[in-house]
Amino acid sequence: MKRNIIIFSTTVIIISLLFFSFNNWNTSKIEEAKSFDAKILPFDQNIKRNTPDLYYGVDTRFAAIKKSDIDKATTIYDFLNEGEKQQIVEINSVKIIKIKDNKLSDSAEYGNKEQLTNAQIKLIRSTDYFNHFTIRTEFKGKNKETGKLEDRFFGPHITVVPNQKATYVNGKDALLKYLKDNSHDDMNAIDSDKLGAIKISFLVTKEGTVSNVKHDAMTTGYPSIDKKLIELIKNIPGEWTPAETSLGEKIDYEFVFTFGPRDGC
Repeated sequence: MKRNIIIFSTTVIIISLLFFSFNNWNTSKIEEAKSFDAKILPFDQNIKRNTPDLYYGVDTRFAAIKKSDIDKATTIYDFLNEGEKQQIVEINSVKIIKIKDNKLSDSAEYGNKEQLTNAQIKLIRSTDYFNHFTIRTEFKGKNKETGKLEDRFFGPHITVVPNQKATYVNGKDALLKYLKDNSHDDMNAIDSDKLGAIKISFLVTKEGTVSNVKHDAMTTGYPSIDKKLIELIKNIPGEWTPAETSLGEKIDYEFVFTFGPRDGC
C-alpha cells in the first residue's frame, strides 16, 4: 500500500513539474514574441522612404527682362550681370535666336561685337510679351588659376515680361506653402529616388484669376502626383494683382510651376 502511495505521489509531482515547466516556457515565448513585435512595429512604422529633396518653384519660364529694358538695349552687356561682364576679355561672336515651343527657331541674327547690329536690335524688340530668345556670346576669358585665355560662352534664355508682373496677394512664400502642404501626402507614392521634373504653365489673367492651366513639359513619372499638382494650380486660393504694361494697361501674365528633385530642376 505504501508503495502504491509513493508511486502515485511521485507521479503527481512529476506531472506538476512538467506542467509548471511547460507553462513557464509558453509564457516566456509569448513575452519574447511581444518583445519582438514591440521592436519590429515601430521600425516598420518609421521606415524612411528614399525620397529626394524636393523643389517647388513658380516663376517666368526663363530669366525675366522687362519689355521697356529690351527696347533700350544696344549691347550684350545689357543682358549680363556684373560677374559675367568681368569675365569677357575679347568677344568672338554674338548670336541672338528666338525660342518657339521650347526650341531654338530659325529666326536668328549674328554679330561679332558687344554692340548689337541693327538686325539684332530689331529682332529682340519685335519679341512680344512672354515670348523668348537666347543670346549666345562666345568669347575669350581669363582663367583665374593659370591666367591664360580660354574659349568660353554665355547663353542666357530670356523671357520678355511687362513692367509690373502679376503678384500673389498673400506672397510667394504662402503660395509655395500651399502647394507643399497640400501635396505632402501624395509624395508617399514615391518609392525610390527615380523622380522626374514637371512643368505646369498657367496664366494670371488681367482680371486676377488663374486660367489656362497646362501640363507644359515632362512628368514626375507618377501620374497621381502630376494630376494632384495640376489640380492644386487650378484651385489656388486667394487673390492676384494683375500685371501691367509701362502704360498702365492690365494684361495676362504667364507663370510656370516647376516641381521635381532639387538637384534636377
